[in-house]
Amino acid sequence: MKKKEYTNTDSLSPLFRRGLGGGLVEITIEGPVARINLNRPERHNALILELIAELDQALEEVSKMNEILFVVLTGNGKSFCAGADLNWFYSSEQLSLEQNTKRYQHLADLLLKIYRLPQITIAAVRGNVFGGGIGLMAACDFVLAEANTRFMFSEVKLGLLPATILPFVAKRLSVQNLRKWILTGNLFGVNEAHRMGLADEIYKHEQLENELSTLMASFDSASPSAIKRAKQLINEVVSGSIDVTDTTATSTILADALLSADGQEGIHAFLEKRNPEWKNQSPTQTLPEGEGLKKAP
Repeated sequence: MKKKEYTNTDSLSPLFRRGLGGGLVEITIEGPVARINLNRPERHNALILELIAELDQALEEVSKMNEILFVVLTGNGKSFCAGADLNWFYSSEQLSLEQNTKRYQHLADLLLKIYRLPQITIAAVRGNVFGGGIGLMAACDFVLAEANTRFMFSEVKLGLLPATILPFVAKRLSVQNLRKWILTGNLFGVNEAHRMGLADEIYKHEQLENELSTLMASFDSASPSAIKRAKQLINEVVSGSIDVTDTTATSTILADALLSADGQEGIHAFLEKRNPEWKNQSPTQTLPEGEGLKKAP
């Protein structure tokens, strides 16, 4: 099927109207792709409340943009995210348990928002990815890791616990790998991360854009609305909200999908031996011919 030209939505996006970008988080909209860059390169994009708040705001608005099908999360500078800025923790002794809980729940809620985002989320990581940085990428659907990436669950070496990130990391790692790397706090490389499922693909620096385009293209023939609904269904099954006994619920979900515009189009297109015309264009079909993703300026 011939790829169609896309309309750049930068000037229309509420993200740009409100001036988001150029602060602690930068956003670029490219057709069906929202690229979000963490922007504290001088601190290896270490997490502070202000960065978490900006990222939360960006994700909240992107989640409501039906034309966006992919969200790529990465970081400016040498590292994706080296975890929480220890200066953020420094004043904790001056606060009550309740005050500290409220403060650090911002990170826990951010990870949950990433995990529940309707779009396909892709973390492109490199450099040092420690602690909370691992949480950010583990909450994403897919992780592309540069060959130089180093990982560490550093919390135990600081007398802390990876409590906010563990529910998301545990969806990727076996119990024994959790024990091995969280209890020791040892540094490990990208090959080990790939072996145990923490990273999905390894890329060389100059290959990132090709890797992203290849991953996106693998969704090209699928219905955009079905992709989003299937992601939600997977999350509900994994969380236990839907299990094998919920036969009425699963049958209703299937029936609803069948009666949807894309469900009807998919069935008719198959029987008529033609390509389906989805309600929203499939991801890479909205990119210009021969172009992949462009790096944020």
